Amino acid sequence: MKKINESFICINCWKNIPQALKTCRNHCPHCFVSLHVDSDIPGDRATDCGGRMYPTAYEIKNGQLKICFQCKVCGKLHRNKRADDDEIDRLDEYIKIYKETLY
Repeated sequence: MKKINESFICINCWKNIPQALKTCRNHCPHCFVSLHVDSDIPGDRATDCGGRMYPTAYEIKNGQLKICFQCKVCGKLHRNKRADDDEIDRLDEYIKIYKETLY
């Protein structure tokens, strides 16, 4: 399986998002919104749901931060590793705001 790591324009804040350095990015490092494009493996681009995904929580496991996302269309839950350039200082605030969007 080929993993796809590409730049994109964020569907929420409209910023130009470059490729991630160490992982396949599918969320905006500024506002944390993404499209549901991956199935079970980051970068597989194996789903055609296309719904917006919002962060709902995060966890630190083995010293690594993982952000939990939920798709507004199909409800799928997915975890992504934090990218080095993710602006996590506002992540708690965004989670609170986006939970109102999801429910």
